[in-house]
This record gives sequence, C-alpha cells and structure tokens, in this order.
Amino acid sequence: MKTNVKKYAVLLACLIIASNMMACSEKAETVDIGLGMGSYTTAQNKPLLLRLLGLSEANAAVSSLKMCFKRLRFKLPDEETLLPETSEDNIDFYIGEVDISSGGAALGMVTIPKGTYRRIEFDLEPDCASGKSLEVVNSNGTFFTNERITIKFSGTFNADVDGYLTLGVQQILDALNAHSGGDLKATAESASGVLTN
Repeated sequence: MKTNVKKYAVLLACLIIASNMMACSEKAETVDIGLGMGSYTTAQNKPLLLRLLGLSEANAAVSSLKMCFKRLRFKLPDEETLLPETSEDNIDFYIGEVDISSGGAALGMVTIPKGTYRRIEFDLEPDCASGKSLEVVNSNGTFFTNERITIKFSGTFNADVDGYLTLGVQQILDALNAHSGGDLKATAESASGVLTN
C-alpha cells in the first residue's frame, strides 16, 4: 500500500513539474512588437488645369490630429467575430493622447503571442487630460468627440519574431480630410487602415 502511495506521489510530482514546464514554454511563445502610425499626406489632388497653371485650390486638409489610446486587440482569423467587450485578446495600451503627424508617430511596445494576425483594433476613449477621444483640425474647422471610437487596421501581419509594425493610416486620414460636421465617430470608423510589416 505504501509503495503505491509513493508511486502516486512521484507520478503526481512529475505531472506538476511537466505542467509547469509546458506553461513556461507556452509563455515563451510571444514576441515583442513596436507599433507606429505610418506617414500620410493630406493634400488632395488638384485638377490638372490648376496644376499646370500653378494655381492653388482650397482643399480640406488635416492640420492636427490627436488620439487618446486606451486599449488594442490583435485579431487572429478565427477571432474576428468576437465582440470587443467580450474578447480575451484586449491589451491595455495606456499611452495617453498622441499627436499623429504626417511623418508618422511611434506608439510603443506590446508583447503578443506568436501568430498570423488579420486585424488590429484600437479603442480611443476620453481618458486623457483633454477629455476627448479624438480631435481633428482640417480646413473645415475643429472637430472632436468624447465617444469611444474603434479604429481598425486590416491586412496580414506575421508575428513570428520580435519586430516593428507600421500601421497605414492614409485611408483614415482621407475620411477625416473630408469631415465637415456631423458624427465624427462615424467618420473615423468608416475607413480601415492597413497592416504593413
């Protein structure tokens, strides 16, 4: 009887050790990724005649863009139907309010599981000192909101080694260029950026 108890105790100890080793190896399957917003242009194309004559044309153009980042989600292909409020892939990303310039902006580092991701989502919330989740100044005026906004970036990002991910924001800026009033949240969420690594 005592021999059986010892065997079970040894077996149990081996299982615990093996389980801990597996947990450690699973934790090691992550990568560190630097995130940054890519550059963009806000100049709209002028008609050919105006360009040939060297004349200017009034175009809506974003001259200032501020975002208050709260969290982000990296989405694998099979997770794309999860609701943001219930998904377990949220990463708190309290980097505060960031001025996004036309030359781009570094956002910070995140540690994520290795994998191929198809979408990244950022939640903008009014948790910064300004109390605004998004503020944009373009040729049509100054617009801001304190609503929660989710901006999306779609494409393919292979996170198999440590690296840097540049988020293409041109489509989002094109939408914000044209904003002239109304629902800023709807305008910001109407376009998707691009994953480019």
